[in-house]
Amino acid sequence: MNGSWFLVKYIDDIFRNEPVNIGVVVTSDRGVGSRFLGQRPDGSINGQRISKRFSGVETYKAWVTFIRREAERGNLDSRIGSLSRRTGDSYIIERRGPILQKDEGASPESTADELFSALVSAETVPAQNLHDLAEQAFKWLQLPAGHKIDRDVDYKVRVRDIPQLVTFDYRYKAQTTTLMDRISFARHGKPLMQSVNDLLFRIDLMERGPEAANFVALYSGSDQSPEAERHLKVLNRFALTVDLSSDHAQSDIGEILGVPSLTP
Repeated sequence: MNGSWFLVKYIDDIFRNEPVNIGVVVTSDRGVGSRFLGQRPDGSINGQRISKRFSGVETYKAWVTFIRREAERGNLDSRIGSLSRRTGDSYIIERRGPILQKDEGASPESTADELFSALVSAETVPAQNLHDLAEQAFKWLQLPAGHKIDRDVDYKVRVRDIPQLVTFDYRYKAQTTTLMDRISFARHGKPLMQSVNDLLFRIDLMERGPEAANFVALYSGSDQSPEAERHLKVLNRFALTVDLSSDHAQSDIGEILGVPSLTP
């Protein structure tokens, strides 16, 4: 297979001019192949997968359509010249070189996939933040009438006889009070250690007070690492822990709170 390949880049900030690779196009005597960020198996673009990377998802989709159309028409080389004379555009197309494939089984599509894997940042589905994961789990809980989960709850405590406020992300009051807090293992090093120690400190202060409570640390297993595992072992000694990214997060929380949960 003989042909050419093109690299498509995106510049989020024109002033800083820091392009990132977002797609690859291959034109050849066997046809055209392409691969872009957010591309589904059928070739369409999933805007949800790239919404946080681009300032305009619909503009991105329109550019992908335009590039593919011009490649199919054999006009991509000529388009590069005219586009390069424009200023202020967020999208760049570069002709990178020829393709001389001796492999008889090679196709424009497979070649584009190989180049995409090598040159474009690996696609990952953005992980939901802990706040959204927690709210998603709570909505499946069947709380009794008159009961609710409070948010951002303050408690007055004394530290060395000095009045202080400590805050927990969530509270559920029934026969026993349950205080829940989010811990992000997406952090590393000192910031992660500080957030874990802060929760342990608040738990210790509350355990010295008059109100008995259960404590729950909410985290996401998608952020797991050896460092996170070490901190999780420590947390398990002071609180119950729930992985909000698991399919049974709502039932785990429901069991702790003593309430039934629905299955999503």
